Amino acid sequence: MTRTRFSLEVFGDRIPISGLYDGDTNAKNLNAMKKALSKAIETELTDRQREMVNEYYFGGETVTAIAKKHGISKSTVSRHLSRSRERLKTALKYGIYTMWNN
Repeated sequence: MTRTRFSLEVFGDRIPISGLYDGDTNAKNLNAMKKALSKAIETELTDRQREMVNEYYFGGETVTAIAKKHGISKSTVSRHLSRSRERLKTALKYGIYTMWNN
């Protein structure tokens, strides 16, 4: 099974294209996206979802290892991760637009 990664695709068509690829602006945009993702993880996910996301994406643990650690099934872990990605996608899709308009 391949590991799903967080992708900038969650930002959809809300990333401003003009000036996106010049050095300073690109670095600023990337840092802003990282901050937005971090903030969304902190505020939009349940405690359990946040825990699963941190263990899987940032801790490098497998779904099987996480399931054993918490005494739950692999499908429950997968469901938590899937719902987390959807919540983050929604939060970032609507939240990032205001960031660039301020």
